[in-house]
Amino acid sequence: MELDNTIATPLYQQLESKLQQEIESGQRPVGSRIPTENELSQQYNVSRVTVRKALAGLSEQGYLERKSGKGTFVAEKKFQRGISGVTSFSDLCKMTGFTPGAKTIKIALEDPTEKEAELMHLAPEEKIILLERIRYADGKPVLLETNRFPEFFSFLFSENLNDASLFELLRTKHNILLSHSTKTIDITFASSKEAKILGIAKGYPLLRINSVIQNTDDTITNLCQQLCIGDKFKIMV
Repeated sequence: MELDNTIATPLYQQLESKLQQEIESGQRPVGSRIPTENELSQQYNVSRVTVRKALAGLSEQGYLERKSGKGTFVAEKKFQRGISGVTSFSDLCKMTGFTPGAKTIKIALEDPTEKEAELMHLAPEEKIILLERIRYADGKPVLLETNRFPEFFSFLFSENLNDASLFELLRTKHNILLSHSTKTIDITFASSKEAKILGIAKGYPLLRINSVIQNTDDTITNLCQQLCIGDKFKIMV
C-alpha cells in the first residue's frame, strides 16, 4: 500500500495501516526497530507531524513501544482483557492471535477456608475441587491459574484438562455456563515457586486477578485466581 494524497483517507491513517500490515505479516518482526520520524518522513514524502500521528496510533494499539534514547520498536503482542464479563483464556488467546495451551499441575479434593465456603455458598462439611494449571500462549507460559469449584465438580478428575478449554468443556459436555463475575485486580510479585513455574525471575511483577464467577442462574460459584506475567497483559477499562 502506497500513500495517496488524492483520496479521502488521511495520510497518517494510510501510513498507520501500512505499518500495521507490515507488523502483522511479520515483515517487521517483534523487537525490530522502526525508522525515525525523519526517515519515514523522507521515505513517504509526508510531514513529521503525519508520521508522529501514525506512530502514536500504533503505540496506542500496542503495536509499537518507544524506548527512551533508543527509538521505536515493534512490541510483543499483549493480551487485552476487560474487567467485566467472563472470557476463557483459550478464547482470549485466539482473539489475540496466539495458540492456547494448558498443563494441569494439581487437582485435588480439599477443605475450603471459611471465606471460600462463604463465597461459594457451600453446605456444612462440603469440600471443594482445587484445579491448578499453567496456561500457555504459543507454547510459552503466561499465567498460573487456580480454580476452586464445588464438590459436585468431581467429574473433573476423569477429564483430560491439558491443552483444553475448561469453560468450553463445562459448557459443551456438562451443560454448565459460567456467565458473569466480579473481579479484584492488583499487583503482586512472583514467589520462588511461581517464578519456577512461569520461567521468570523471583520477584517479577505479576498481575493478580481474583474472580468470583457464577453461572446463568447463580446456583454455581467458581473462584478463580490468575497470576499473569505483568508485561504480557493490558487491562481495558
